[in-house]
Amino acid sequence: MIEISRWIHSTAGAFHVVMAITGLITGAYLLLTVKGTRLHKRIGYVFTAALLIVNISALFIYDFNAGKPSVFHYLIIVSMFCLIYGLYPMFKRPYIPGRVKQHLKGMTGASLGLWAAGATEYFVREIANGLSSIQLITYSFALSVPFAFLIGWNIWYHIHRTKWGKL
Repeated sequence: MIEISRWIHSTAGAFHVVMAITGLITGAYLLLTVKGTRLHKRIGYVFTAALLIVNISALFIYDFNAGKPSVFHYLIIVSMFCLIYGLYPMFKRPYIPGRVKQHLKGMTGASLGLWAAGATEYFVREIANGLSSIQLITYSFALSVPFAFLIGWNIWYHIHRTKWGKL
Protein backbone atom coordinates (compact mmCIF):
# COMPACT_ATOMS: atom_id res chain seq x y z
CA MET A 1 0.00 0.00 0.00
CA ILE A 2 1.36 3.41 -0.96
CA GLU A 3 1.61 5.90 1.90
CA ILE A 4 1.11 9.44 0.61
CA SER A 5 3.35 10.79 3.40
CA ARG A 6 6.34 9.14 1.68
CA TRP A 7 5.63 11.09 -1.48
CA ILE A 8 4.45 14.54 -0.47
CA HIS A 9 6.31 16.59 2.13
CA SER A 10 5.58 20.13 0.93
CA THR A 11 3.48 22.26 -1.40
CA ALA A 12 6.19 21.92 -4.05
CA GLY A 13 6.02 18.15 -3.55
CA ALA A 14 2.26 18.16 -4.05
CA PHE A 15 2.55 20.14 -7.31
CA HIS A 16 5.37 17.83 -8.35
CA VAL A 17 3.35 14.65 -7.80
CA VAL A 18 0.17 15.96 -9.45
CA MET A 19 2.03 17.28 -12.48
CA ALA A 20 4.15 14.13 -12.72
CA ILE A 21 0.99 12.00 -12.87
CA THR A 22 -0.45 14.39 -15.47
CA GLY A 23 2.77 14.08 -17.49
CA LEU A 24 2.82 10.29 -17.22
CA ILE A 25 -0.75 10.00 -18.49
CA THR A 26 -0.46 12.56 -21.28
CA GLY A 27 2.99 11.31 -22.32
CA ALA A 28 1.73 7.73 -22.58
CA TYR A 29 -1.24 8.92 -24.63
CA LEU A 30 1.03 10.82 -26.99
CA LEU A 31 3.37 7.86 -27.46
CA LEU A 32 0.58 5.39 -28.15
CA THR A 33 -1.73 7.36 -30.46
CA VAL A 34 -1.63 8.89 -33.93
CA LYS A 35 0.83 11.75 -34.25
CA GLY A 36 0.14 15.18 -35.73
CA THR A 37 -3.59 15.47 -35.04
CA ARG A 38 -5.18 18.50 -33.42
CA LEU A 39 -5.79 16.43 -30.26
CA HIS A 40 -2.14 15.30 -30.25
CA LYS A 41 -1.03 18.93 -30.33
CA ARG A 42 -3.41 20.00 -27.55
CA ILE A 43 -2.43 17.12 -25.28
CA GLY A 44 1.21 17.83 -26.18
CA TYR A 45 0.82 21.33 -24.74
CA VAL A 46 -0.56 19.83 -21.52
CA PHE A 47 2.36 17.38 -21.39
CA THR A 48 4.85 20.22 -21.97
CA ALA A 49 3.35 22.35 -19.20
CA ALA A 50 3.28 19.37 -16.83
CA LEU A 51 6.92 18.50 -17.53
CA LEU A 52 8.02 22.12 -17.04
CA ILE A 53 6.23 22.23 -13.67
CA VAL A 54 7.69 18.84 -12.67
CA ASN A 55 11.20 20.08 -13.42
CA ILE A 56 10.75 23.45 -11.71
CA SER A 57 9.09 21.97 -8.62
CA ALA A 58 11.88 19.36 -8.37
CA LEU A 59 14.29 22.22 -7.70
CA PHE A 60 12.52 22.75 -4.37
CA ILE A 61 12.49 19.11 -3.22
CA TYR A 62 15.49 17.95 -1.20
CA ASP A 63 14.13 15.23 1.08
CA PHE A 64 16.30 12.44 -0.36
CA ASN A 65 19.78 13.73 0.19
CA ALA A 66 19.87 15.60 3.51
CA GLY A 67 19.08 18.95 1.91
CA LYS A 68 21.60 18.60 -0.94
CA PRO A 69 20.98 18.08 -4.65
CA SER A 70 20.53 14.45 -5.68
CA VAL A 71 20.91 12.67 -9.01
CA PHE A 72 17.30 13.64 -9.78
CA HIS A 73 18.27 17.32 -9.72
CA TYR A 74 21.01 16.74 -12.28
CA LEU A 75 18.58 14.84 -14.50
CA ILE A 76 16.47 18.01 -14.74
CA ILE A 77 19.07 19.18 -17.26
CA VAL A 78 18.55 16.03 -19.36
CA SER A 79 14.78 16.34 -19.14
CA MET A 80 14.80 19.99 -20.18
CA PHE A 81 17.24 19.28 -23.01
CA CYS A 82 14.90 16.58 -24.39
CA LEU A 83 11.90 18.88 -24.09
CA ILE A 84 13.59 21.85 -25.77
CA TYR A 85 15.20 19.61 -28.42
CA GLY A 86 11.76 18.17 -29.23
CA LEU A 87 9.83 21.44 -29.21
CA TYR A 88 12.27 23.75 -30.98
CA PRO A 89 11.86 22.43 -34.53
CA MET A 90 8.07 22.58 -34.31
CA PHE A 91 8.08 26.31 -33.52
CA LYS A 92 11.06 27.38 -35.65
CA ARG A 93 10.13 29.34 -38.75
CA PRO A 94 10.91 28.64 -41.48
CA TYR A 95 10.66 24.94 -40.83
CA ILE A 96 13.95 23.12 -40.57
CA PRO A 97 14.66 19.88 -42.47
CA GLY A 98 14.15 16.78 -40.33
CA ARG A 99 12.01 18.69 -37.85
CA VAL A 100 9.55 15.85 -37.26
CA LYS A 101 12.34 13.36 -36.57
CA GLN A 102 13.94 15.76 -34.10
CA HIS A 103 10.56 16.35 -32.47
CA LEU A 104 9.97 12.61 -32.14
CA LYS A 105 13.39 12.01 -30.62
CA GLY A 106 13.17 14.83 -28.09
CA MET A 107 9.59 14.28 -26.99
CA THR A 108 10.00 10.51 -26.77
CA GLY A 109 13.05 11.01 -24.59
CA ALA A 110 11.14 13.51 -22.42
CA SER A 111 8.10 11.26 -22.05
CA LEU A 112 9.89 8.00 -21.40
CA GLY A 113 12.42 9.82 -19.21
CA LEU A 114 9.51 10.91 -17.02
CA TRP A 115 8.33 7.29 -16.84
CA ALA A 116 11.85 6.19 -15.87
CA ALA A 117 12.00 8.85 -13.17
CA GLY A 118 8.59 7.79 -11.89
CA ALA A 119 9.61 4.14 -11.73
CA THR A 120 12.80 5.08 -9.91
CA GLU A 121 10.89 7.28 -7.46
CA TYR A 122 8.50 4.41 -6.76
CA PHE A 123 11.40 2.03 -6.25
CA VAL A 124 13.25 4.36 -3.89
CA ARG A 125 10.21 5.41 -1.86
CA GLU A 126 8.32 2.12 -1.67
CA ILE A 127 10.71 -0.79 -2.20
CA ALA A 128 14.28 0.23 -1.36
CA ASN A 129 13.97 0.53 2.43
CA GLY A 130 16.47 -1.79 4.08
CA LEU A 131 18.49 -2.65 0.98
CA SER A 132 22.28 -2.61 1.12
CA SER A 133 24.23 -0.27 -1.19
CA ILE A 134 25.10 -3.14 -3.54
CA GLN A 135 21.47 -4.27 -3.69
CA LEU A 136 20.29 -0.71 -4.30
CA ILE A 137 22.78 -0.22 -7.15
CA THR A 138 21.92 -3.61 -8.67
CA TYR A 139 18.17 -3.02 -8.57
CA SER A 140 18.55 0.55 -9.84
CA PHE A 141 20.63 -0.70 -12.78
CA ALA A 142 18.08 -3.44 -13.48
CA LEU A 143 15.35 -0.80 -13.48
CA SER A 144 17.15 1.78 -15.62
CA VAL A 145 18.53 -0.43 -18.41
CA PRO A 146 15.11 -1.53 -19.73
CA PHE A 147 14.00 2.11 -19.82
CA ALA A 148 17.10 3.05 -21.80
CA PHE A 149 16.31 0.33 -24.35
CA LEU A 150 12.64 1.33 -24.42
CA ILE A 151 13.55 4.95 -25.12
CA GLY A 152 15.92 3.94 -27.93
CA TRP A 153 13.48 1.47 -29.47
CA ASN A 154 10.59 3.92 -29.27
CA ILE A 155 12.58 6.64 -31.00
CA TRP A 156 13.64 4.18 -33.73
CA TYR A 157 10.10 2.89 -34.16
CA HIS A 158 8.47 6.29 -34.50
CA ILE A 159 11.09 7.51 -36.95
CA HIS A 160 11.20 4.42 -39.16
CA ARG A 161 7.75 2.86 -38.90
CA THR A 162 5.30 5.75 -38.95
CA LYS A 163 4.12 7.89 -41.80
CA TRP A 164 5.77 10.86 -40.07
CA GLY A 165 9.22 9.25 -40.23
CA LYS A 166 9.39 10.04 -43.94
CA LEU A 167 9.08 13.79 -43.39
